[in-house]
Amino acid sequence: MKKIIEITKEYIETLLSLHVTEIENSEESAEEFFNTLAPSMAGTSFTPSSILKYFNTIPEKTVYDIEDCFFLKWAVIKLPEIDGKSSFLALGPYFSSQPPENITQKALLRNSLQASYTTPLKMFYHSVPVCSTSKVVTVLRICLGQLYEIENEPECRTVYPFGSNKKVDPTNYYVEEEHIYMAQAERRYSLETRMQADVTQGNSVGAMQTWRLLRVEMENIRRVKDPLRNTKNNCIIHNTILRKAAERAYVHPLYIESLSNQIISAIEDSNSVDELHKMQETFITEYCKLVSKHSLIKYTPMVRQALNYINTHLSSDIHLPEIASAINVSPNYLSAVFNRETKQSISTYINQRRVDKAIELLETSNASIEDVASFVGFSDMNYFTRVFKGIKGMTPSDFRKHSVISK
Repeated sequence: MKKIIEITKEYIETLLSLHVTEIENSEESAEEFFNTLAPSMAGTSFTPSSILKYFNTIPEKTVYDIEDCFFLKWAVIKLPEIDGKSSFLALGPYFSSQPPENITQKALLRNSLQASYTTPLKMFYHSVPVCSTSKVVTVLRICLGQLYEIENEPECRTVYPFGSNKKVDPTNYYVEEEHIYMAQAERRYSLETRMQADVTQGNSVGAMQTWRLLRVEMENIRRVKDPLRNTKNNCIIHNTILRKAAERAYVHPLYIESLSNQIISAIEDSNSVDELHKMQETFITEYCKLVSKHSLIKYTPMVRQALNYINTHLSSDIHLPEIASAINVSPNYLSAVFNRETKQSISTYINQRRVDKAIELLETSNASIEDVASFVGFSDMNYFTRVFKGIKGMTPSDFRKHSVISK
């Protein structure tokens, strides 16, 4: 029978992915089981001896579907006696459905616990699996049928034996809870806003100083039990905050998305909490660089539209009439406003951006100069060389040679 019970435990754990405990009819075994029953502060509502006493009232061939005072689900059956000794099989804890966001607050209130227990209880809840109660009951009924060799479907009783009947005045609890959460949230959001303002201005020094304060606040937030996964989640939130700062600087979504995707990949590839902490400072530096290079915040909406159109069509044959048509304004009006805000003509800006892109390709790729010229929108090689030399003071060939020597 002992072997059958061991196989039964393995079968249930494999099938339901729930913790299965065999509890012997002894104080020591009940104590060991009690330590997994709920967070350490839960012991005011029930004790190992009270659990053991209750289990001894469970009849054979019956599934007990239990919910305790922390909204946790359990299931217990009484095992066939071996050498005159009784024992029990307990499944859980588990949630029968995804718990609501406010379950921690509800549990603290229900059990008269202070708000200081919020974090450990949240961490405990994050470790609790979700499983359908009907599946649990069905599996245990099958197990009872095999263990006791019975054909009829075993009975199932839903009970609440470890609930708290104590009346609680919620007034003080909610005042304390709200006070703590409001203070923490206000401080965190204030720091986030300050950091975003610095990033929007491309101020990496100011953003970094604020981040070192904000990081302490974020590290106190434990969304999952695994430290690595928790840090990765915080890094993803950090990236989202920085994305929003770049958006406020009117950096084109194309550039933001490219940097954000690189950062997300780096986060998920990391296997070190320390490495992730260092990477978070790098994220700030990279977003500030992005803003400094691509921010359009100082321009009017019309000029921003024109600049974005140019920057995303550099390799095409673009001219003033085409740009004006794309943003629904007259060419003359666009030209006048563009000149006033950027201090240069549209054609000059296009050539400057094309040369900037060509410089990047000449420094980072082995593409031929003809291919570089074509890629950045110059169909005439001689014209490309003339424009490049006018801006950089040397030909593309000389620039590449100089770049190689410098490296």
